[in-house]
Amino acid sequence: MIPPMNNFIVRFFVVFAVVFGAIFLLVWFYLSFTAPVEAAELPRPQAERPAVTFDKGLVRLLSPYGARDIKVEIAKSYYQLQQGLMYRKELAPNTGMLFKYKHAQTVKMWMKNTYISLDMIFADKLGRIKHIAENTTPLSEELIVAPGLIKYVLEVPAGTVKRLAISVGQRFTF
Repeated sequence: MIPPMNNFIVRFFVVFAVVFGAIFLLVWFYLSFTAPVEAAELPRPQAERPAVTFDKGLVRLLSPYGARDIKVEIAKSYYQLQQGLMYRKELAPNTGMLFKYKHAQTVKMWMKNTYISLDMIFADKLGRIKHIAENTTPLSEELIVAPGLIKYVLEVPAGTVKRLAISVGQRFTF
């Protein structure tokens, strides 16, 4: 038989363990169902993304008819390459955007969130034009894929390729 004093202590510890365990479980369930999702799993809202700005430059198109200069914004960082000319409402003649990739690679472009029609000029690491996509369809999610390895893509307003008589095999420098 357990002396009365010890019986009290045993009951106290049993009650304490039950109460403490119940509180622990309640807190654990509460936190597991109300805790925020890991920040890395949530996409960053557009307003929280870094403002995308572009360096300016000049691309010189070399053709049998002479050289033509195009004022460009240069996209080379991840966010710059991702945004490109999206959300633009207009693009002045003799201006454009030069996408500059770190390495020559297979390039796939689309017109998602791009409101203006473009001519896309795809070039290799030497600036030789390998493929041209003229008069692209605004807002289209259809992929525009250039054959071969591409290092640069020059986007200019639709009609520029025809107006300047640009063709595959010509070169550009910047």
